[in-house]
Amino acid sequence: MTISDWFSEKHLTPDIIPQAPFTLLQTITLSPASTLLNFPPIHVGDEVVVLSFPGFITGVLQSVTLSGQVNPGYVHVVTIIDPLYKPFAVLMNYNIIVGQPTQTINVTSSRFVAYLDNSASMPRMDSYRSEYVVLVYYTASQIFLDGNTPKDQLLGSSCSDPKCLLTSSPLASKFSQPMGGTVFYITTKNTVFTTSEDFNTSGSSAHVFSASLILCYLVILLF
Repeated sequence: MTISDWFSEKHLTPDIIPQAPFTLLQTITLSPASTLLNFPPIHVGDEVVVLSFPGFITGVLQSVTLSGQVNPGYVHVVTIIDPLYKPFAVLMNYNIIVGQPTQTINVTSSRFVAYLDNSASMPRMDSYRSEYVVLVYYTASQIFLDGNTPKDQLLGSSCSDPKCLLTSSPLASKFSQPMGGTVFYITTKNTVFTTSEDFNTSGSSAHVFSASLILCYLVILLF
């Protein structure tokens, strides 16, 4: 199937994403879940099951491999977790410098921002399967984010869902059609989202989510 077929079948285009990416990403790699688990390259439609590592709740990108070379400039990688539903999450690695034509982009060498929407809660379950949509954008120059909080920087003041993020937010105006994209699934023992049983005690979970992801990102850079 083509990239348009994949995104249309998954109700991503045009429901959430105005235009399908130009091409499918060849592969993406995730940061290791632990010293005991390194993920193999992930392709479109892959199912990743990580039930034996209860501490692993969010897939963090390590690199993306495009179908062709990207010219010097800046690459920005937007990962949306469960874009069709609430709650959802947005992770963005941005201003990745491309100094010479390349096909594989090291995502960890970038600025990073993350936002967790917990306007709704999830029922408590034995495991959680999340859809990950990865979009890769190119700009000739670096971008600057508006706002002081992750929500303002990603969604702006008027958006509350991924569709608005990708169509009407200040961030959307900085990007054109994605140059590459993919979709895959991760099943984990626990979830990053608020569950119904702890909804009343998790008011700061969005802050904890962003802080924990940034800490994870820093650990990746150090090691």
